[in-house]
Amino acid sequence: MRVGDFGKKGMAGLQVWLLVFGFVGICFMMGVASGAVFLDEGTAINGVPGDLLMVEGEPTKIVNSEGIWEIMKDTSSDYDSWIGKSNFGLNTPTTGSGLGAKGMFEYTGEIGAHPDSYASGLFKMTPGSGASALASGVQWAVIAYIAGTMLGNMFGMSEGNSKALGTSLAAGLGTYKILSTYMSGAGSEAGGIFASGGQLSWLGANPALAGLGIGALVFVMMYKTSETKIVTFNCMPWQAPTGGDNCEACNDATLPCSEYRCKSLGQSCEIVNEGTIEEKCVYVNPRDVNPPIIKPNYDELTKGHSYKNVKTSPPGPGFEIVNVASKDGCLKAFSPLEFGITVDEPAQCKIDFNHTTTYDEMSAYFGGSNLYSYNHSESFSLPGASELQGSGFVLTNGKDMMFYLRCQDKNGNTNEAEYAVKFCVDPSPDTTPPKVEATSITNGGCVAENIDKSEVIFYVNEPASCKWSFQNQDYDLMENSMSCAANYNQANAAQLFACKGTLTGIPRDGASYFVRCKDQPGKEEKDRNEMTQSFEFSLRGSTGLVLKNMKPNGTVFGGVSPAPIELYVETYFGCNNGLAVCEWSSDDKGYIQFFDTNKEDGIHTQRLDLVEGTHNYYVKCVDEGGNLVKDVVKFEVDIDTDAPVIARAYEEGGMLKIVTIRDSECSYSLDDCDFSFVEGTEMPYGNTTVHVAEWSNKNTYYIKCRDEFLNEEAGCSMIIRPTENFL
Repeated sequence: MRVGDFGKKGMAGLQVWLLVFGFVGICFMMGVASGAVFLDEGTAINGVPGDLLMVEGEPTKIVNSEGIWEIMKDTSSDYDSWIGKSNFGLNTPTTGSGLGAKGMFEYTGEIGAHPDSYASGLFKMTPGSGASALASGVQWAVIAYIAGTMLGNMFGMSEGNSKALGTSLAAGLGTYKILSTYMSGAGSEAGGIFASGGQLSWLGANPALAGLGIGALVFVMMYKTSETKIVTFNCMPWQAPTGGDNCEACNDATLPCSEYRCKSLGQSCEIVNEGTIEEKCVYVNPRDVNPPIIKPNYDELTKGHSYKNVKTSPPGPGFEIVNVASKDGCLKAFSPLEFGITVDEPAQCKIDFNHTTTYDEMSAYFGGSNLYSYNHSESFSLPGASELQGSGFVLTNGKDMMFYLRCQDKNGNTNEAEYAVKFCVDPSPDTTPPKVEATSITNGGCVAENIDKSEVIFYVNEPASCKWSFQNQDYDLMENSMSCAANYNQANAAQLFACKGTLTGIPRDGASYFVRCKDQPGKEEKDRNEMTQSFEFSLRGSTGLVLKNMKPNGTVFGGVSPAPIELYVETYFGCNNGLAVCEWSSDDKGYIQFFDTNKEDGIHTQRLDLVEGTHNYYVKCVDEGGNLVKDVVKFEVDIDTDAPVIARAYEEGGMLKIVTIRDSECSYSLDDCDFSFVEGTEMPYGNTTVHVAEWSNKNTYYIKCRDEFLNEEAGCSMIIRPTENFL
């Protein structure tokens, strides 16, 4: 069961119980109020106050120092209940026969009966009469209505259903009071319709059930499970919600986060890193005066290392990076290391090897990126301790080193204190050979057509001297030298060192080249480490790249200006069977890359939106090996906004045939021209110039035609009426 269904059924049940208990409760109140008499305790008998004793709502005895006085009814009176002491006079009691020690009153005043209700007493109506019963019923109906509507509102009922509850209680309790009051008096007399044996005797005998039934019937008739309300809408400028608690919802990977979408999530939401793959929507709190909180990122730490003595900034000083495989925890020389930090809000972070006083004084962005991000990572490969000292770095105890970090949020809040990253560099001599980590041309790649040599850059993890050969042999036996970075300050952004060499003799079917390096150039040969295994590299030649099937050409028709036109080209052969990147230009100067390019099928497409006239577009494509091909495509754009014209109509072989001046589709009606194209009867054949329909000389044909751009006449393209005498 749904929660909503439970709520509706639960409320309906509550309303039924309110009706039943309201009816019973007010009946109880009526019984108490109606049964009370106005004789008070302290009623004076012979001038002496006494205590009034009550039995079933009627006074029976008065006890005082004069004795016990029994109150007797006057059998000659029609009244069977008592009113107040002020309405009857008391004489000196006398002793009656058979009463023993009890006294009997003599009543000199009129014996008055207790009224059926306040209303009947106010108007001095005879108790038990029809008028008194009606007045009593109305009085309690008013009370029940007020009580019912108050209860309904208290328990969350709608205004209409609160009135239904009040009205049903009023009807039920009014009925009950009228019947019960009337049956206590005149209604019980023989011959009455409510008396025993009368037509409605059951109602007279069961006033409570009758009242409950009528009340329930009224409630069911008036109760509504739905209601109509008038809601007024004002069209006003939309305002984004205040704050920015929902800004991050824009960064969902399923949809791009535009500036509009970002700002719609909160008035303090802003786009950061605009135009990059890290574009994000963040909460820029104008009241934020706190710098980013920096912590180490455990997911970005190279395997075999750990963080120690971690303290958050602010106010902590930082953390240590240790090599878990080393006894002293020092980092191994020339081994790649990656570590990272996280911040509690998108921020830029900087790193420096030296102490600085402000964020702006720091030399480099952490990880080489100035993007606002939650996560930042840095990777490097440090030389040994002796090489670092020789390069100008200061090492404490001959091996300890520090980086210093600060971060800045979008509001310009920066860490005043530096966040220190401490580690030690292995002080032992370097015994590992250099390693080739990357190349400028993909290993196994190709060169352009008719090219048999190529310059290749080999990136090594430390300063070294390198050679290459067609044979896999020792470094000293290799014939061809390279030009290499020999100093630590010549490292690139990836902390690698370049060695350039020109590889020759590149055939179309490919050739293998072997590279070996020796580290620590400038040192004695006995201290240098040589690669014992060659780095194998291969290159191959290629055929030329071919550009074919350039489109559009000739005349291209459009139905709107500017018209959407697809620029289409195909590439073949080259290094990778047509795989290439293509660009286009309208003036052979500023080239723009195709929207859909660099695909294995060699197909390249670009949408252009062009006005009517002659257009020239230049296309150039280049593949991995540098094969370049250029061409130009010329075409005419004709914007057609006119509906197709029917050039001829005739009957042939029992068929009506019409001929349009260009490809189109047609439909017809036998009634009039007031029909839409899709409502008409289709005429074969679509997208041609000839269209047919079954011929009947009793019909008039109302024909509409439209072209591929949905250009059509508001009225008919042609109306054809058959005739036997053309002249």
